[in-house]
Amino acid sequence: MSNPWDEEFAPSTAAENTLRWARAMGASTLGEAYDMLEQLEFSNDVPEVLGHDDTIEDVREELEIGIETAGPDTLLTTLL
Repeated sequence: MSNPWDEEFAPSTAAENTLRWARAMGASTLGEAYDMLEQLEFSNDVPEVLGHDDTIEDVREELEIGIETAGPDTLLTTLL
């Protein structure tokens, strides 16, 4: 079954990796994962999570679109 936001918000690889990281750190919703971006930004995990081609700002923008489209209470398990 597809989600109504699939066409408007399909997380990129960097965003999926960020959502997985946030889930491992205790987040369960998209809003919680978004709130953890600053923590990721100041951690040593950035290269492992984002690789070398993506930035926190790119992921932040993408997750903002996801929050507008799917809502902040969307479970990470639904997106991953």
